[in-house]
Amino acid sequence: MQHIFQNVIINRQEINSIEFEKESVEISLSPGEEETFEILITNYGSPTHIHFSVSDELKGQITFLRDNPYVLQKEYVSIVARIPQEGRVLTKGQIYITAGYGSRKKGFPVQLGKIDPKPQEHSEDESYSGNEESESSKSSATLPIKKLSHPKQGSGFGGFSSSALRNFTGSFSATGRKTPKNVSRNEKLPLNIAFGGFLLLACLFFLYFILPSSLQFEVGFAQSLLFSILFVTCMIYILLKIAEES
Repeated sequence: MQHIFQNVIINRQEINSIEFEKESVEISLSPGEEETFEILITNYGSPTHIHFSVSDELKGQITFLRDNPYVLQKEYVSIVARIPQEGRVLTKGQIYITAGYGSRKKGFPVQLGKIDPKPQEHSEDESYSGNEESESSKSSATLPIKKLSHPKQGSGFGGFSSSALRNFTGSFSATGRKTPKNVSRNEKLPLNIAFGGFLLLACLFFLYFILPSSLQFEVGFAQSLLFSILFVTCMIYILLKIAEES
C-alpha cells in the first residue's frame, strides 16, 4: 500500500459534510521526479459518489487514477504527483473534494516541490552588489557638486589683462573704494606711471606716422633708441605686474 498523505472524512458531522485530517499537505519533489500517493476516504453515512479536482496551479502535476469514486465505508484513491523537467521548483495550489452531487465542495492546500535555498544566496549577493552600486553612484554623483563649488579662474592672457585692468581702474575709481590693507598706494604708483608712459609713447609713435610731412617732428637715432628702450621697459614691467597679480 502506498503512503497515505490525507484522510478525507465525509458525512460525519452532517449529510455531505467534508472534513480533512490534515489542514495542508506538502509533497517534496524535484523537477523530473514523480511519486504516487493514496488518499483515504472514510464515509460515515450512506454510500455516495465524490469527485476530486485540483486548482489551475496544479493541473498537469496532480493526476487522480479515479476522480469520481463510489465510497461505501472506506475507499483508497491513488494520485500521481509529478514535476516536469522544465517545470517550476515550487507550486502551491488546492485539491478539492465535491460531495452531494455538487452541493458541497471543500479543498485543502497542497505545496508541491522543494524550497531552493540558492535563490536566497543569490538575492543576498544581488542586494550586496546593489548596495555597492548605489554607494558608487552616490560618490560619483557628488563629484559634479564639488566641481561646481569651485568657480573657474581666468587663464591665459585674458585673465592677466582682466586682473591688471581691475587694478588700474581701481586706483582711479570715483567711488573711492577701499584697497586691501596689505596693498598700499605706493605699490600701485609705479604701475600707473609705467602704464601712462606706455600710452604716451604709443600715442607719439602713432602721431609720427599719421601727421603730414609739414607737421612731422624730426627724431634722431639717440631719441628713437631712448623711446624704444622706454617703450620696451614699460611693456615688460606691465606684463610682469600682470603675471604677479594673476
